[in-house]
Amino acid sequence: MSEENKKKESHNTEGPNAVQSVYRTYKAEFKKIVWPSKETLIKHTVTVVVVSLIFGAYIALTDGIFGALFSRFVQLVV
Repeated sequence: MSEENKKKESHNTEGPNAVQSVYRTYKAEFKKIVWPSKETLIKHTVTVVVVSLIFGAYIALTDGIFGALFSRFVQLVV
């Protein structure tokens, strides 16, 4: 068997062997993932929620200020 035929067989993209090969590849890659500890996950989640609330309050405040300024401007022009 030539070297080119071996390469073609090892990269077979059809049939059930291809599905098994993809599954094995994903499984091997999934095992390399380093999952965070529960404490780290909780800390990061709390940080994201707090920052989101602060940013949301900032947007609401600036929207209220600009909305009020725009309303006064419209009242002055009309």
